[in-house]
Amino acid sequence: MNAVFRLDRAGVVVRMAPIASSDVVDRVAKVATAFGRLGLPTARLAPGMSEPVAEGSWIATVWTLLPQAPGRRHDSVDLAGPLRAIHALPEIDVELPGWDPLGQISGLLSKAASLAGADHGFLSDWATREFGLSLDQVLDHLRDKCSELAVDLEAVEWTLPRSVIHGDAHAGNLLDDLSGRVVIGDLDSVSIGPPEWDLIPAAHGALRFGDDPAQHRAFARTYGLDVSASPAWDVLRRVRELQLVTSVIPDLRGRPGVASELARRLASTLTGAVGENWNRYT
Repeated sequence: MNAVFRLDRAGVVVRMAPIASSDVVDRVAKVATAFGRLGLPTARLAPGMSEPVAEGSWIATVWTLLPQAPGRRHDSVDLAGPLRAIHALPEIDVELPGWDPLGQISGLLSKAASLAGADHGFLSDWATREFGLSLDQVLDHLRDKCSELAVDLEAVEWTLPRSVIHGDAHAGNLLDDLSGRVVIGDLDSVSIGPPEWDLIPAAHGALRFGDDPAQHRAFARTYGLDVSASPAWDVLRRVRELQLVTSVIPDLRGRPGVASELARRLASTLTGAVGENWNRYT
């Protein structure tokens, strides 16, 4: 949700966000600085740019450019090292929010419910066409799922102690740094929570998106825990799926490919079809 500019001559990447997001941007800058001081395998702010830069209605952070080899794609196993390093921290000297995926989901549902004009019309027509339901009925179904998960999360038996977590840990957030070390970027969701949450995307990718199961097995061996065999798996899987279903709902108009895939995903949550494959949004 940022505008990102690569400035080759300056050797930096600029991430710009609306000024309304200044609290998050400030926190991300502090997290990146703290991780850098600790030598963690994470993306670095550009030298001398530890503070965000605000101008008009925008606020930006400036990061060291890490050019990547053409066609370079990281595998899930490459996540293990950065995540183990982050999870070794019970806290850092930055005030971090508590992990709250259901709060984020509820916020997205409220945003979708408050749409007006053409955005509301598109979403209402989509709900009726795809499911024979009103938009309110679809959103009520998702709210019910959210409420059920809130109860289930209270009863989860955690394997690992709470720690600093990345919060959005997937291979697409990995980069090679200038020394060839694998580092993780996109620190917007860093929080205090269950490390198991960072292990879910790799396991869920093998379940829903047709990712090579051998990649997840290698990731689990390298990290030291197979989350799909843990007591938290079923609940966290359902949280992840609800997150992936709700993330695009408020911004669906003008994105026909996303709207079509969202309908497939939502249909499987309505029917409880766990084994149905999903496609990634394009």
